[in-house]
Amino acid sequence: MKPNQNRLRVKNLWLLFFVSLTVFAGANCSQNSSPDMERLSQGKPITNNIINDEIHSYVVRLERGQFLSLGIEQHDVDTIAKVIAPNGEIVGEFDTPTSGRGTEIIRVGAKTAGDYLIDVYTLSERAEPGEYTVKIVDFRPITERDQKVLVAVKFHQEADRLRAKPETRPDSIPVYEKALEIWRELGERAEEGNTLRAMGFAYQRMEDLEKAKAHFGQALAIWEETDDYRSAAFTHIIFGVIAKKQNDLEKGLQEDLAAQSLWEKANDMPEYTQNLVRVGNDYLKLQNKTEALAYFQKALENSRKLERKSIQAYILSECGNAQATIGNRNEALNFYRQSIELWKSLNQDKVVASLEEKIAKL
Repeated sequence: MKPNQNRLRVKNLWLLFFVSLTVFAGANCSQNSSPDMERLSQGKPITNNIINDEIHSYVVRLERGQFLSLGIEQHDVDTIAKVIAPNGEIVGEFDTPTSGRGTEIIRVGAKTAGDYLIDVYTLSERAEPGEYTVKIVDFRPITERDQKVLVAVKFHQEADRLRAKPETRPDSIPVYEKALEIWRELGERAEEGNTLRAMGFAYQRMEDLEKAKAHFGQALAIWEETDDYRSAAFTHIIFGVIAKKQNDLEKGLQEDLAAQSLWEKANDMPEYTQNLVRVGNDYLKLQNKTEALAYFQKALENSRKLERKSIQAYILSECGNAQATIGNRNEALNFYRQSIELWKSLNQDKVVASLEEKIAKL
């Protein structure tokens, strides 16, 4: 996920030189800045809640030649981080495909001394705040290895920008390969997997599904070797999407079932619960109504334990879709109406309108 290129962020940069702020609050025309003001320091993690119309901005002081590694641990929110140098230059944007859980890693090498801004925001459409913790993982003079890491990060981010546009997407592959070579030289298995996955996404968008599957497969081998259950689960879901696109519904089901057991190993109940819906829909497409309804029922039971209204509302709407598909009008209406009440309580008017349209068509 990448933010809209037209998004504008208004900053009073001169304050950085005259006022000692502990958090620099950024704002733009579509987002609201965080009211908290804290400066990042080593050994002092900061935990905050964020929703999709906010930017939380932090400051960390770096001297020229210093290396900074930040970790953003996500809990039910998918964050994006943007790092801005003292001169206003964007150092980079960091968004690993981790969904709403897992840790984003941000690595920066200071070319100039001064206060570096770290913007944290989300494009998630979830209606409830999610929690994240940001902390300094490493803070030291740049080493020769760090220099190589920073070069690889730069290659990967440049390739991501090329991949975002259809006309430059093929050009992203050789740039990813440059990053991949460095990660392999350094023995950075997780980053090797991330880059292979990104290349798979590029090939997938270019409709070269065989090369996409080959790269996703190499990434999956790394996730399995390193016991990264979450990344492995996501990769099985990707394989399932490709299989279903190729009309191999049975293969798609098997991939989603493989992901299900991995979500359980990762103890990621939100993803586990939502994947139950995915499997239920697979069974519906295979005309297995009994198995489908059993998975939807299990998803419904799990959603009530999570105490997340947005997940409960989503599961209820999916149960409504399933009942509508098999012709159970009254059951579908019941699920849709329960879902609508929850979405209303979360002020999600567009979702409510969409469900009301479905009710009108029943």
